[in-house]
Amino acid sequence: AAPMRAVNPLMGADLIIVVFAVVVIGGLGSVFGSVAAGFAVGLVSALGNFYVPALSQTLVFILMAAVLLWRPAGLFGREEAFR
Repeated sequence: AAPMRAVNPLMGADLIIVVFAVVVIGGLGSVFGSVAAGFAVGLVSALGNFYVPALSQTLVFILMAAVLLWRPAGLFGREEAFR
């Protein structure tokens, strides 16, 4: 983020929340799941910025809640890791 924004001690605080959502959506311990969830979160965020800019960050967490209701371990997480 340093090339795009000014460097300060809190420069990763806004990104870490979205990264947390990506890892949870993809499934803890699943690299492929995190990559797939990263694309999904990017798509949801971009479409949210285009259609409803005020809710673009909220849509990411709505996606996270929907995935966790559907599959509690994440998209590509194993159920054993959930227990």
